Amino acid sequence: MGRVPWQQYSSYLRYTGGAPANIQLGAAHQQHTLSFTICPAAATTTVLSASATHSPLTIMTTIRRFTCNDLFTFNNVNLDILTETYNLPFYLQYLARWPEYCLLAEGPGKQAMGYILGKAEGKGKLWHGHVTAVTVAPDFRRQALARKLMNMLEEITDKVHNAYFVDLFVRVSNSVAINMYKGFGYSVYRTVLNYYAGDEDAYDMRKAMPRDVKKESVIPLSRPVRPEDLEFD
Repeated sequence: MGRVPWQQYSSYLRYTGGAPANIQLGAAHQQHTLSFTICPAAATTTVLSASATHSPLTIMTTIRRFTCNDLFTFNNVNLDILTETYNLPFYLQYLARWPEYCLLAEGPGKQAMGYILGKAEGKGKLWHGHVTAVTVAPDFRRQALARKLMNMLEEITDKVHNAYFVDLFVRVSNSVAINMYKGFGYSVYRTVLNYYAGDEDAYDMRKAMPRDVKKESVIPLSRPVRPEDLEFD
C-alpha cells in the first residue's frame, strides 16, 4: 500500500486483473482533507465528502464503475427535471463501449447519489472526451460530487485516451449548470440551434487537455451551428 498525490492517479479503471492493491490518495478540499481509497481490482474509489459550508466530514461516498444493475436503482437521480433520461439500449451501449467513462457515486445503503457517462470520439485534433451526462441527486448536492466525477473523466481523457479536449452540451437556459462548468474551467465554444426537444438551443462547452498546448480546440466560433452540422452526436 502506498500514498501518492491525488493528481497522480491515472488509469486504474483499466485494471483488469492481478492481485488486489490499494492506493491511498490524499487531496485538500477547502479546510478538510479528503481520503480516496482506490481498489483497482474492484475499480472503486471511496471518498469522505465534505459539504460546501466547511462542516465536518459526514458522508461516505464510493465512486465505482456504473453497471447494468445500477439501471434499476438510479431513478432517484434521474427524477431531476433537467436530467435527460435515455432508453435502455443507449445506456447499455455506453457501458459496453466506454466502461472507463461510466462512473457512479454511491452512498450509505448503496443509494445512488450521482453518476457520469462519457465517451471518446473524433479523429486527429478533434479526438476528445465527451461528457454525455453528469448529474447528482438533489439530496446529495453541494458536496463537490459533480466536480469529483468531472475530474475523474478528465483524468481518463488525458491519461488513458491522450485526447485534445473534453466537451459537453448544456441548455442555454440552465444558468446554474453553465456557471458550474465555467467554474470547472469550461468555456462556450459555440451555440447549437434547436439541439434539445422543444427547440431549445445548447451551448457546446469545452476544456482543453494538456495535449492541446496552444488551446486551439477551445477558440470560440463566431456563428451558431445546427445539430446536422455537428461533427459527432
